[in-house]
Amino acid sequence: MRIRRSQSHTLAVAVGAVLLAAMGVSACSSGDESAPGPGSNTVGELNGPGDELADEGGAVADPLAPYDVQIQFDITVPAYRSNELQVRVALGDEYVLASWSGDELWSASMAFPAATQTALVVTFSDQNGQLVLGSYSADVQTGTNTVELFEITAERFDIQSWDSDGDGISNLDEGIAGTNPLNAASDAAAGAAGGAAHILLFSETRDFRHDSTEDALQALEQLASSAGMATDRANDSAGVFTDANLANYSAVAWVMTSGDVLDSEEQAAFERFIRAGGGYAGIHAASFTEYDWPWYGALVGAYFASHPEVQVATQFVEDQTHPSTAHLDSVWTRTDEWYDYRSNPRSEVNVLLSLDRSSYTGGLMMGLDHPSAWYHDYDGGRSWYTGGGHTSASYTEPDFLAHLLGGLRYAAGVVSP
Repeated sequence: MRIRRSQSHTLAVAVGAVLLAAMGVSACSSGDESAPGPGSNTVGELNGPGDELADEGGAVADPLAPYDVQIQFDITVPAYRSNELQVRVALGDEYVLASWSGDELWSASMAFPAATQTALVVTFSDQNGQLVLGSYSADVQTGTNTVELFEITAERFDIQSWDSDGDGISNLDEGIAGTNPLNAASDAAAGAAGGAAHILLFSETRDFRHDSTEDALQALEQLASSAGMATDRANDSAGVFTDANLANYSAVAWVMTSGDVLDSEEQAAFERFIRAGGGYAGIHAASFTEYDWPWYGALVGAYFASHPEVQVATQFVEDQTHPSTAHLDSVWTRTDEWYDYRSNPRSEVNVLLSLDRSSYTGGLMMGLDHPSAWYHDYDGGRSWYTGGGHTSASYTEPDFLAHLLGGLRYAAGVVSP
């Protein structure tokens, strides 16, 4: 799927200060000359005039002590996300790379001195910054508020000036922009040459059913669509887990399933699907499923055992190259329901995330080594699992959504780790 020119050029979303801060966008040095446009990423404010006099010597406190403004950027670019699209926000001599929020929407947050004029340059590029698709530039003046919002809509980007081969057609319009995130492996797994990846979202429950299941399904549908992948829902396995039907899919996502959901014939069909190169993505309670089917237990990686109350915890990001964790810093702090598992899967899987046991209470069963997300090749296919996703709020968090999208794309064979 190549980048498609967006039809909703004026779409923009305001993202709150807390949400943007949670996205963990970090400042980058401007020393990278290969990055398009100038770079910068600090914003600041000046403290209000002081009204206190100093000592009797007559010295007066500085009425203009500098302070920083936190600037939030909501950006709508005129192209849907591809696997190598990059949005770069520069203020003066420093810059940040924005985080993808879904469809054409990107967000960033930076600090810069208050009441200061500087140059703002936003570029969006393909090929991880090597092919510029459009840019926006302006002189901006920071105010004196603690937090300020800059909203940049798609029609404000200059597209026509970026024409790498000089033929009069812009990079975006010519179609050379937009690397194809769907490769031959995903096409084959989908069962149709040249067809997009197709994912079955399976959410049957025979035990506890999460209130957030519908939120999860809607988020997964939107994420898959934004990446050019098709989805179907199934909340009952009857007539779905057959050889003929499963052949239509690249992967099956088990979305907070629970209990014994497949009969023996359906289990056999799903085993054949994986052995034929299909993919599996398990979300949260997918590990609270099919305890009497050892093959499934090995596929998911570990079975759920228990959990403490929902609370904030920190995860160590052990793999920053996998598509589901490449967007994260070395640690990731968020609120969720943190599972203990009956066994530690580390020796059988590739661990992506693990919990910092000192960062939350309860859940002592697994000890200090506590994997919380992982992937592995299994029995001819691919398996990815995340323990997160209990809360409805999870499915509004940009970093968690990017985590899910990376897992879906890996499971469907669209990208490799």
